[in-house]
Amino acid sequence: MKGAIIGDIIGSVYINQPVDTNNFQFIKPASAYTDDTILTLSTADALLNNKSFAIALREWVKHCPMAGYREEFLNWALSDKEQVYISKGNGAARRISPVGFAADSLEEAMALAEETTKITHNIPLKIKASKAVAGAIFLAKNDAPKNDIKEFMEEVFGFTISNNIAAHTVDSIEESPVPAAVSAFLNSDSFESAIKNAILIGGPTNTLASITGGIAHAYYKHIPKSIIRKSLARLTPEMKTLIVEFEEKYFPQQKSSAEFFLSIR
Repeated sequence: MKGAIIGDIIGSVYINQPVDTNNFQFIKPASAYTDDTILTLSTADALLNNKSFAIALREWVKHCPMAGYREEFLNWALSDKEQVYISKGNGAARRISPVGFAADSLEEAMALAEETTKITHNIPLKIKASKAVAGAIFLAKNDAPKNDIKEFMEEVFGFTISNNIAAHTVDSIEESPVPAAVSAFLNSDSFESAIKNAILIGGPTNTLASITGGIAHAYYKHIPKSIIRKSLARLTPEMKTLIVEFEEKYFPQQKSSAEFFLSIR
């Protein structure tokens, strides 16, 4: 899960400011978590502590209301009324990574993804995107080859994933970032190169790098400690504790506690 959060933080300073080389500074003084991180944490909290997705989402937004949400979403989340909210944005796919890590089967990953997505994005395309990302993370966590992940995205969900990241763009909030994010992962050889690919695509780089980062973390099972330390230093102790507890339960091979507390000394 922390791969998605690190991707959000790294991508935050490059939103709509494309770079033309992969030799760019990963962490800048202005690098910060966005609403992608808060909503990812809410998903993890729901899964770890047996809360409803809706309750955890609203709790985290109320706790962190200044993370850059869209105004309509923030008003809905802060309201105590049980009103329907349907977004055409991409907030569901970018908060879904904990589902892929926590699920015990591919079917469960996709079912949980649909359940949480419907709370805010009850639109077929958005549900498809979330299910695809959760499924890809589940497959990556369980050591599926990249070709199998690509086939899953294309044959099950009908996405076109190019072998050339330059073929992908995300020009509007209504366009799914999932094919571009998956291409960034598939054309990488490490967590770092996956994030670099996502940034190079441009557009909503925090969202792209968050989705890419979740899949890359599940697949490569390694993030350099320097990147962990510099990125997660921007989080609060409460956020850090949740990541540790979540990964100790659902991704224990990472020895997440040891890596994590190295990052905050």
